[in-house]
Amino acid sequence: MKDQSQEQHKNWPIVLLFLLMYVIVAMSDNFKGIFVPLFKEDFGVSNTQIGYVLTACLFMYALFQYIGGILIERFGYKKIILLGIIIAMGSLVLLVTCKSFLVLIIGLSILNMGIAMFNVGVNTLGPVLTVASTAVLMNFVNFSYGTANTTMQQVTGTLLKQGVRWQTFYLIMLLCCAVLLIYLLFLRIPYKPQTGSGSYKKSELLRNKQLYFYIAAIGFYVAAEYGIGNWFVNYMSEEFSLDAERRALYMTLFFGLMTFGRLFGGFVADRLGYFRSILIYGTIASILCVTGISLGENGLILFAASGLFFSIIYPTLMSTIRGTFKEGASYVTGLILMCGTLIAMAVNLLIGIANDGVGVYYSFYIVAACLILSTLAVLPIRKWAAASAAQ
Repeated sequence: MKDQSQEQHKNWPIVLLFLLMYVIVAMSDNFKGIFVPLFKEDFGVSNTQIGYVLTACLFMYALFQYIGGILIERFGYKKIILLGIIIAMGSLVLLVTCKSFLVLIIGLSILNMGIAMFNVGVNTLGPVLTVASTAVLMNFVNFSYGTANTTMQQVTGTLLKQGVRWQTFYLIMLLCCAVLLIYLLFLRIPYKPQTGSGSYKKSELLRNKQLYFYIAAIGFYVAAEYGIGNWFVNYMSEEFSLDAERRALYMTLFFGLMTFGRLFGGFVADRLGYFRSILIYGTIASILCVTGISLGENGLILFAASGLFFSIIYPTLMSTIRGTFKEGASYVTGLILMCGTLIAMAVNLLIGIANDGVGVYYSFYIVAACLILSTLAVLPIRKWAAASAAQ
């Protein structure tokens, strides 16, 4: 039950914080994918070595989402988000001055520590805000992520073609973090994390089968989306020899449609039901991904179109966690995000190795397979939710 001060508090400054944070998260997630060809050229490394970099990033991201969930229960939302910004700024200084592959690995790994704090902050604070629809809020917040992606893909591709170095983009990101830091220092967040009444035990949570299906659903979805963000540009570059501008065009289309879908996705979820919407969207997205890859270069437009149906899966699924796990929601969210990200880490390492082993084309089917597995994992969650509602 929320106290009176929380009920009376205006939520729009906190929602604005979420939007700004997710713009920076979008930068972190997608600069890596856009810059993969440049990293390989500048440091003379292979796809497998790039896979190791992405694995290190995802490992730190996974670990610190879990740690962030625990720290939020102890210190509150604002302090942990602030810590994330400070960590991110320190890593960006390393990346701006990066001259070696080792520094690149260290810089990107530390950056993902900070970004993990952002993500767990949004996904634990967002569902407790006093709003009419959590699904609408979380889809709208993720809309800012998609908006940043759409703009970023096209602008970054154009600027790279004009000779702007990748370090410059991390400098811009550093300045954005500085602005966010100043904003957060003056922001009041009255909400307190729910740690439970003492009735829940972590051992009991670990015996809950729903937890593991949530981990699978989130993990394989994140693996698919990260696979696109990290490897789609490389897939188009190596398999079809597309230039930077055309690669950016398809990435822009994918994330643009995802953005559009998230703008209205919360209303769709409210109308059709959260789990039913996820299953419908996941099925259509899976079909488009498989068909798009099968058709080769002619299928790139279909693959990009799947972004519309990727749109609501993650934010809508995240918005259901608090209703399923009513005690210790911050801890559970952090645990699900950590384990899910570890799945994504393993999958992205597999894609990197498969690129060098069986070729870029066949390895990209892993993305479609992950989306199919994510959709299948939602089926038992929906069944349990329906049974719980009937009681």
